[in-house]
Amino acid sequence: MAAGKLAGKVAIVTGGAQGIGGGCARCLAADGAQVLIVDIDSETAAQNAERIRQAGGAASVMAGDVAEESVAAEMVDCAVEEYGRLDILVQNAFSGGAWMRGTAVEIEPDGWRAGMASLVDALYLGARAAIPAMRASGAPEGLPASEVGRIVNISSIHGMLQAPERLIYNVGKTAVIGLTRQLAVDFGPDGITVNAIAPGHIVTENMRKMWDEMGNDEGYRLFELHYPVRRLGTPEDIGAAVTFLCAPEASFITGQTLAVDGGQTVQLQENIVMDVKDFIVEHPDLKTHFDQPNGGVPRR
Repeated sequence: MAAGKLAGKVAIVTGGAQGIGGGCARCLAADGAQVLIVDIDSETAAQNAERIRQAGGAASVMAGDVAEESVAAEMVDCAVEEYGRLDILVQNAFSGGAWMRGTAVEIEPDGWRAGMASLVDALYLGARAAIPAMRASGAPEGLPASEVGRIVNISSIHGMLQAPERLIYNVGKTAVIGLTRQLAVDFGPDGITVNAIAPGHIVTENMRKMWDEMGNDEGYRLFELHYPVRRLGTPEDIGAAVTFLCAPEASFITGQTLAVDGGQTVQLQENIVMDVKDFIVEHPDLKTHFDQPNGGVPRR
């Protein structure tokens, strides 16, 4: 087993095949956790698990859609059977769909329900299945009762700031924050902390493809100007934050939403607009990943 702050702990990462979830799985394993990757894309999940093993970590894979109650229960059973316990749950999985774009008068009820099932119901089901297993596992040997469990839910800055015609995604990611706070209050006495991460623009594998297909260097730089750190994020940026929240040093942090967004949400809009205006005037041929028919639907 790899050494690290999470040595002896077992983690489930939903949607851990690639993107943000992939980065989370790799970071947790690098810090000593044994990781079960749960994803509908079993082939890519297996590739990420092998990447983790090649780096000296421990990882296995289970295929399934965590929006289904039976899959949520099965993943917990799988982790306990494989590794003997459960300590960490990182809930990142999100399927997306045609219902991603639209307002309250444009989206059909079936689309609303599908979106909420993916964005919110799945996280409720995951917590419902995982918390009893965390309680039964108890804190790892030699660690205090405050180390019984960690849940980290992946929200988005779309849960803190609204974008037009993104009703389901914005509402769903806002609900993740509310769910996180409620779980923190209910299960803190058990030694289980629950926090959320709100990523900014993260250049995942799929996002990189969108940029390569539709954008150019000038367009990419335009997006970087939205961030005080003047760069876009990586899956490992989110993975590092998740790993911190799962470490012993974070045992007094719960119910919080950590914006890992390069500072985007702390800037005044007026300043961003002026910087962007100047850049566009200077680079009239720029292209971004939004220059496509679906209008750059968020893919986290």
